[in-house]
Amino acid sequence: MTRKKTESINEPSELSRLTELGFSRQTIERLMSVGVRSLRHILLFNAEELQELLGSPDTELPRRLINTARELLAEAPTATTARERIEALSKAPILKTGVDGLDSAVGGLRFGVSHEFAGEFGAGKTIMALQAAVASIGQFGFRVVYIDTEKTVDQYLGSNLIKNMCSRFGVDYEKVINDYLLIYNPATVDDLEDFIKLRLADLVLSNNARVIIVDSITALYRAQFRGRERLAERQQRLHYVLDWLRRLSIRAGVLVVYTNQVMTSPTGFIEVKLPVGGNVLAHTVNARWLMTRASKAKNEGVMKALDVPGLPPGFEIRYSIMDDGLH
Repeated sequence: MTRKKTESINEPSELSRLTELGFSRQTIERLMSVGVRSLRHILLFNAEELQELLGSPDTELPRRLINTARELLAEAPTATTARERIEALSKAPILKTGVDGLDSAVGGLRFGVSHEFAGEFGAGKTIMALQAAVASIGQFGFRVVYIDTEKTVDQYLGSNLIKNMCSRFGVDYEKVINDYLLIYNPATVDDLEDFIKLRLADLVLSNNARVIIVDSITALYRAQFRGRERLAERQQRLHYVLDWLRRLSIRAGVLVVYTNQVMTSPTGFIEVKLPVGGNVLAHTVNARWLMTRASKAKNEGVMKALDVPGLPPGFEIRYSIMDDGLH
């Protein structure tokens, strides 16, 4: 994935304002060299993370950077009244997915929060994710960053499915694939973390990317943290990435969509399919759906609400898989 305009660390930038306030040119160049190019990006980090990023022994430097960025942007931490919060929430965009049952039940996918679609292979998770991407481009003109951890989306690129989705949602196909749909394939968990903290944050803050899709959120962690002895480490690292995406939803109001794998959990005499990720995902994702298909021979499935605000657990939505997405 390439940036349409490459900014040299010698070019004027928003961060150059910091030199006028006593910060060294070396500090500014270090920030820009790793992809931190704005004051808003600085505010996504805590002081310990910034110190590690700068490689500086000065423990006060990152705190001064954060405090200065807050002052320049007039974004000091403040509380609001419940009424003000309600009004802010009412202004958040809501994406109409084209799945009538989902849109009728909850209005669609609200920006500023995260939505999870878990299910077995073939349930339609990636199609749902691609549909959210194309629909958001058509309805809002936002760029979409699609993080494909399983290289699942590759099979759909150039296919009739995406072309048909574009026709369905009134979007120019060439515009989608040439500019609006950005795809990243991380090879490792480290790649994923660095991309989200640096490149993704820059795309959101500086390049009108407002929709983030991770397909799937747990794949790399399951593969690269093997064995029960590494389970705690795996969950900590997963939680860290989820927290960074939460920061972006708070600071920039992005829509976050996760797909997720499932595992079998024996319960008495029956086996229940549950999303992978345990309590880390359960406590972090705002709306959770489980997608199932009784038979791959039929293009029909059921979305079950696991934990969706406004819906009782177990609430079901039936969907069909067509040549232009889910209905």
